Amino acid sequence: MKRIIMILIVMLSIFVYSQESKERNWGIKINTAQLIDIASFPTLQLSVERKINYYSSLNIEIGYQLYDLSNTDTIFFKEKGFKTNIEGRIYLQKLFNSRVKSKRSELYAGIQIFYRENQRNSFIEYVPIDPINEDEHIEYLDDFGVKKTAKGINLTVGNQFSFARFILEPFVVFGYMNRNTINTDLDYDESKHSRSMNHALFLGSDLESNSGSIFNFGLGCRVGLRF
Repeated sequence: MKRIIMILIVMLSIFVYSQESKERNWGIKINTAQLIDIASFPTLQLSVERKINYYSSLNIEIGYQLYDLSNTDTIFFKEKGFKTNIEGRIYLQKLFNSRVKSKRSELYAGIQIFYRENQRNSFIEYVPIDPINEDEHIEYLDDFGVKKTAKGINLTVGNQFSFARFILEPFVVFGYMNRNTINTDLDYDESKHSRSMNHALFLGSDLESNSGSIFNFGLGCRVGLRF
């Protein structure tokens, strides 16, 4: 009987060890930087990473707008938006060192294709360039609606830190973005008006003139669990 118990204990310990040392191929993460993204709009952004082999993986991410940022008297749209991207990545140390198993720190580089769209309400303060009465200084407040789309491609560079099943993943992205902005009920005319010094459209202008292709740059940090 004792022999049987000893055999069962050894078999159980071998099984538990094999489960602990098994490489986990799935990761589920939250992009914490997107929770407070005021450059575009804040979202609750979740990502799923699946390893393809020991040095490469595919990361898919999608997020929805969390709350309304409008501060206008007139409502043209119900604020909403979403972001999504797909990223193929290479873990550089594994690739060049032919190291199969993960360690606590894994440097990676990837290519990311992204798309986002949202609609919101905005406002601008302006003054006429050539006022009728030069002695008068009248500032106008203009509420208007905004619809935006943006798409592009990024190079991503990051480091994935692992503590047991916990993941911490700071990263940086830079690349190309094409954005398109459409305004609704906008009276402001750049050829006739000048923006008030009291008003500045922060990064990610809400005006149609902001449309076009630009250099894209961003920072982020994901946290999650490995399965």
